[in-house]
Amino acid sequence: MVGNLERTSAVRPFENCPCLDGYHCQTNSLAKIYYHNGHALSEDVLLGLGAGIGFIYWHMKIGKGQYVFVGGRGNNKGFFGDLGRRTGVKIALNSTSSEKRAESALLEMLKKKEPVMVFGDMGFLPWFELPKDYHFGGHTFVVCGFDGERTVLASDIDQKAPGLKKGFYYPITLDQLSRARNSNYKPFPPKNAYLKLDFEGFHNPTAEDFLSSIRQAVESQLNPPIKNIGVKGLGHTAREILKWPHIFKDRELRMNLVSLYIFIEIGGTGGGCFRYMYSRFLKEAARIVGIDAIEQASELFRQSGKKFTEIALMFKDAERAQNTDERIQIASQKFQEIACMEENAYGKLASLS
Repeated sequence: MVGNLERTSAVRPFENCPCLDGYHCQTNSLAKIYYHNGHALSEDVLLGLGAGIGFIYWHMKIGKGQYVFVGGRGNNKGFFGDLGRRTGVKIALNSTSSEKRAESALLEMLKKKEPVMVFGDMGFLPWFELPKDYHFGGHTFVVCGFDGERTVLASDIDQKAPGLKKGFYYPITLDQLSRARNSNYKPFPPKNAYLKLDFEGFHNPTAEDFLSSIRQAVESQLNPPIKNIGVKGLGHTAREILKWPHIFKDRELRMNLVSLYIFIEIGGTGGGCFRYMYSRFLKEAARIVGIDAIEQASELFRQSGKKFTEIALMFKDAERAQNTDERIQIASQKFQEIACMEENAYGKLASLS
């Protein structure tokens, strides 16, 4: 589904650069670049081919505060390379500490009318309405237009919506863009990162490409290096969340519970902590490969996504809810149910090897 030009601007998008509606900032950005180069792959397929499904529980201390990040992505370090290998595309992730070099590299590509996928701190992007002190530098979007002077056109998706998010264009000055790209805020400073993609060797993903990505995901989620990742991480979360009322002050507790809603349901996960996206990827894989076990695993991930959504919705109003202890108990049980469900799903997929 293609979105519309929603901001009046003299800067027009490059040819064949629609602002696609989407689910997740990285797969949506990649889908736009692939589309521009004549290869329209779905976000679900891009996520799956990069073995991008996963789980992590990360307890952080930033300044005087304590925060928990619950994420549904996997293979973060190898994602771009693995996706590129399975589609015949050379994907290079570049970064620099120099604002000038970052801008120069961007302009060089824009002058050739090439859209560019960049990383930026959401707290400095003018199209987001976020709390004053909110910063997240792991966000990606596409720069797909240039007025030849100091204004470019960005293409992004509405982060407030659950599920499928509306795509839009937004004009931004190079100075504004530089501030977002060069942000130093932790834990995910963007480091002026951007992607360069070479589509000369592109090929449509084969049955073996689908199968190898599934095998990679199975290995990473059933045999994680530490206990807070993968299926073990889900069980770890079920236990750790019961400790939250004892280790967090009331305000911190409530903010971390609300964050579960954001991280699981609306934070660019496609809903259900990426499980709905991965379920659809497996359904497509089953169609191409023709193995019933993949179809069965697809349904298990769809059910897992529903459990994640149930957890998220329990904490949507956690800032003012009165029965948080009871909800935490229920969430713990659901995390354990998800762990069992996904262990079963990965077990079915492990039989493919």
